[in-house]
Amino acid sequence: MSKTNSINVLIVDDNKNNLFTLHTLIEEYLDVHILEADCGVGALKVLTKTKIDLIILDVQMPNMDGFETAQAIRSRKKTQHIPIVFLTAAYKAEEFQQRGFAIGAVDYLTKPIDPHQLISRIQSYVRFIEQDRQHKQELEHKIAERTAKLLEANQLQKQEIVKRKKIEAALNQEILERQLIEEALTNAKETAEVANLAKSQFLANTSHELRTPLTAIIGYSEILTEDAEELGQDNCIPDLQKIHAAGRHLLGLINDVLDLSKIEAGKMALFIERVDLEILLHEVIGTVQPLVEKKANILEVERPDALGEMQTDMIKLRQMLLNLLSNAAKFSEQDTIGFKINHQTRPDGEWVSFIVVDNGIGMTDEQQKKLFSPFAQADTSTARRYGGTGLGLSISKQFAEMMGGTIEVKSEFGIGSTFTLSLPAQAKIAPIAIPEDKSTALEGNGIVLVIDGDASLREFIKKALSKLGYAVAVAVNGLDGIKLANKLRPDAIFLDVLMSEIDGWRILSMLKSDSLLAHIPVILIAMEQDRQKGIDRGAMECLDRTIVHSQLAAIFEKSHIGDHSTNLVMVVDDDDIYRTSLTSLLENQGWRVFQAENGQVALEHIDNKKPALILLDLNMPVMNGFEFLARLQEHKKWCSTPVMVLTAKTRTTEEQTHLNQHVRNIFSKDAYSQDELILRIHQLIVESTTAHDEKIDF
Repeated sequence: MSKTNSINVLIVDDNKNNLFTLHTLIEEYLDVHILEADCGVGALKVLTKTKIDLIILDVQMPNMDGFETAQAIRSRKKTQHIPIVFLTAAYKAEEFQQRGFAIGAVDYLTKPIDPHQLISRIQSYVRFIEQDRQHKQELEHKIAERTAKLLEANQLQKQEIVKRKKIEAALNQEILERQLIEEALTNAKETAEVANLAKSQFLANTSHELRTPLTAIIGYSEILTEDAEELGQDNCIPDLQKIHAAGRHLLGLINDVLDLSKIEAGKMALFIERVDLEILLHEVIGTVQPLVEKKANILEVERPDALGEMQTDMIKLRQMLLNLLSNAAKFSEQDTIGFKINHQTRPDGEWVSFIVVDNGIGMTDEQQKKLFSPFAQADTSTARRYGGTGLGLSISKQFAEMMGGTIEVKSEFGIGSTFTLSLPAQAKIAPIAIPEDKSTALEGNGIVLVIDGDASLREFIKKALSKLGYAVAVAVNGLDGIKLANKLRPDAIFLDVLMSEIDGWRILSMLKSDSLLAHIPVILIAMEQDRQKGIDRGAMECLDRTIVHSQLAAIFEKSHIGDHSTNLVMVVDDDDIYRTSLTSLLENQGWRVFQAENGQVALEHIDNKKPALILLDLNMPVMNGFEFLARLQEHKKWCSTPVMVLTAKTRTTEEQTHLNQHVRNIFSKDAYSQDELILRIHQLIVESTTAHDEKIDF
């Protein structure tokens, strides 16, 4: 990075030794421009002359302390956006931390300084600043290119106009005016498209960032509610229920926004499968019934005796029906809501119509015109009285059109509304069929653990998955299930949440709180009304107990459970924090990761997991890295697997010589570059895959 584009970091500390230490440490690991100030006034002077990207600010300074300096920085428009990281002595951390965050600090570090923590934090902020700059540069470059093209086109048009002016001045004047209008419209259209794309990207990124903490809030509110009930703290339960309800409401809004942004960005995909309408109708009615009864309404269903099947996207169809029925329930009170399903034969094939009729407030013609626009309610008074964001119908309309269908509305103000969702019985895109003989649908070769107190259901799942090629272990209660999960490290876990011996929800929490087990996909077996609760708490999918038979193969095929592709990396390290952070780094690069806390565990699972690369620590209990390497070389099947050592251990000459014979690279934990590590992992996996393919071809 050139000096003109380098990131400027300002260090403020009245202690010269601290300034020197921070300066030297940051300069050693990061390519940034470092400025110094020994007091708050000096820092403010630097900010008036130089553009600063990050400030590391000591709290305890004479005359003007760190808090006063931060307040002065935040009060200025040109500097109020600069991220501030506070530094103070450890014994003062708890006293000053809340005050620092209240002022606007983004982080808080204690003295004596932990070099690894400091560099890691600053690297995160530097990467964010660089990405922001790069995005702005790319946007400016695109605008410059577009401007150049427009100028070139405009120049050609002007030359043509000059020629035509010699023939007919009046006509040329009219052409010129039209061209100017067209150019203005083109510019306006392009500007709107760029703005819309930027909005969609922003909504998608923001929604993802908000969903993660929200799901945690919802999950913990449910756990705390259960604990309060068990402890008899009834006075806390209403407040916890309010937190849970608010979190679910906000999560629903965020999910809608994310769906909308995906649709607008062209990234929303359809998963076409065979749908049993009888089962789907049962699920939808069961879900919406509490909403209908909340305002003393009655739901009347009119349907043919045989509903049959559709070839469509089941998840999106269910979402559309729930949107239409919940809207009808929201705008009706002590009334009857009609829900009709019928089949139609049209020239282009068989269609299925879903009609929802309510006698609610209805809509005027003007209100109907903007009904399917994003974030639009019928009017502001409707939004205030009934709530909602106006996203549900917009998303439903776009889902229907993606699936080749339509949504139509007929409404009369004060009388009521009728919504008709019409979809082709056979979707026009190629369906993902689920064969009747599911034993040939998949070729699973992973390990699956089933934790279920229901013997018949447990044995059914075991038998079905065994036919698909999976090794299936079963546990009749939660505690045995936890033990087996730690022992087998399966590729997926089926968990019954209705076990009497111990609450299945607590077992799920225990699985997701263990760093060695948290990454394993958990598929809940529960009733449909508990589906969202399970997803919020970290489950990958939730199977309805009443229709497990029809869902099983589809879930495994869609989620690629047990698909031992060549991108699995085995991380062998006893340091839980380091192992977890390295796993996160690898998963962000698209690799699958298996964690082992020592060499013995790694050897026990290497046959099942088939790693393309092993990242190995040397100093571990039970079996250290040197013994693991020796045992690995004894197996012809695995002795050629590339091994990369990550260690903080000081090695003797003899140890170094031994390692050089059996490992591809040795990285020091406290010194390696993440980019360098990722690049080397890429290279080793590619080399390993190529060698494997050549062996097969031979």
